[in-house]
Amino acid sequence: MAKFGLTGFAGLVLWLGSGQGAGAAEVTRADQERLFAATLREPTNYELTFDYVRISSALGDNEAAIGALERLLNYNPQLTRAKFELGSLYFRLGSYETAVRYFKDALAAGDLDPAVRARIEAYLPDAEKRLSPSQWTGLLQTGIRYQSNVSALPDTGTLQVFGANLPVGPNQQKKSDWNGFEIAQISHDYDFQNQRGDTFETRFTGYGTQQFQLTQFDLGIVEASLGPRLALAPELLPGVTIKPYIVGNLSWIGGSQYLNSGGGGVSLRAPVTDAWTLEPGVEWRSISVHNPGFLIGTALGSGNLVTGTLATSYKFNDWITFEGRGIFQGANAFNAWQSFFQGGFEAALRIEFDPPSNLLPRRWTVMPYARVLWSNFDAPDPFINALLKRSDTDWRTGVLLDMPITGSFGVAAMFQYARTDSNIINYRTDDVSVMIGPNARF
Repeated sequence: MAKFGLTGFAGLVLWLGSGQGAGAAEVTRADQERLFAATLREPTNYELTFDYVRISSALGDNEAAIGALERLLNYNPQLTRAKFELGSLYFRLGSYETAVRYFKDALAAGDLDPAVRARIEAYLPDAEKRLSPSQWTGLLQTGIRYQSNVSALPDTGTLQVFGANLPVGPNQQKKSDWNGFEIAQISHDYDFQNQRGDTFETRFTGYGTQQFQLTQFDLGIVEASLGPRLALAPELLPGVTIKPYIVGNLSWIGGSQYLNSGGGGVSLRAPVTDAWTLEPGVEWRSISVHNPGFLIGTALGSGNLVTGTLATSYKFNDWITFEGRGIFQGANAFNAWQSFFQGGFEAALRIEFDPPSNLLPRRWTVMPYARVLWSNFDAPDPFINALLKRSDTDWRTGVLLDMPITGSFGVAAMFQYARTDSNIINYRTDDVSVMIGPNARF
């Protein structure tokens, strides 16, 4: 099931970049050229121009769309819809001061459509916030989640101990449960306003769960990072930035401390084209693990963890973005059987689409994703099998759905299937999880 999901996801990505996807783009560009010629013949045909703007925006040709809308305003300076569309386009381009001006001009019109007013009232506060040197943003979510394997135990009914397969007791079997959860993601960016674009970034993430029955698996995690993002060489390498940072986290399981870490890293962000960005990075953490006692044979041990990543994003058009990341990790734990090398990748396709009602101001998003990680451990665990080094393959695939209802509030849902294949039965697990709940953005 996990492999099928990963294959299907990869097929979708390949289709978007294949001849079929390119062929669809060529037809649309031909339509764009045809409509452009038509708008020149009929410059006061508003609907014709708006069709041209829609196709140009979908192709990511925002400059062409802006030019067409500004020509419309030359013929009719009171055209409210053109002002709204211009505000939206300038917002996407990061020209927030111009976006604010067009949004406010549109709001001042007496004949503003309720659906357009809702969209402006959703985006105008965001645009105004981007003009401040100190910017706070956040996502808060709560809800309920179901997991088929909360305990992350194998469903074989046996565990390997000292090389022998032994039946497990009722407290060490795969169990399902529901939980309530809370997520907080808060960011602060401070712009030094030094004409280079240098900023100072602070990030905080918190996650907590409360199991309905298996309370020994209640989970809590907090993590924070901070560091400057500096333009590397604005004149020679426009848009290229480097970010050194420090990072740390605390976590609890069942009310007991589990994993704490602290360290630092550095990442480089480089726009290759207007649509394609690369971001390599490396990070070191010192990890301290406290096994609460009911986690059998945990892979994690106190020591050092070094992670290298290569992230990329590619924007096919204004509606579809591919995001991927290669991951390479090396753990040097105090116990050799908890030291490992890990490699793999994760990928997601962010697909935006119009909501079912014009009165809903923001686009909805569906995001299928997949991840695979291969792990090879340095030495056998003498308590499990003194002759066999552990080797795992971890698969997971799923889909996220984000449904904004107003400018600040919405509902999000997720479905995920996760599976771990291992040469040791203790670590062969699978899990189905579903979550849904309201969220708020600021």
